[in-house]
Amino acid sequence: MLKKLTAFIIIISIVLTPLFSEAELSYEPYGEDEFPIWTMKLRRAESLFFGSLVLTFPIAMLTWNILEHQDIVHASQPIQAFGWQMLIAGSLSLTIATADWIIGEVSE
Repeated sequence: MLKKLTAFIIIISIVLTPLFSEAELSYEPYGEDEFPIWTMKLRRAESLFFGSLVLTFPIAMLTWNILEHQDIVHASQPIQAFGWQMLIAGSLSLTIATADWIIGEVSE
């Protein structure tokens, strides 16, 4: 009975949500003073971090595989190797985002 009631509430909420929502018919761009400066800098850093992760992860995987075949690094399990690759890629992406922030602060 509880499962049926829960399913009924979920279905009703999914069906009725669009009926009670208001549609915004006109688009208004954000104003210059609508957000604080630090949030725009944080958004830029976030975009750079996750955008560069797409490039740094394959580089980290390639580097890890080359070092593993040269017997320089070892991982006992594949998930451990993946964790190290993510750590390396994240560090590289964080370095890129931090360098961009430093360059932006110095140039102002």
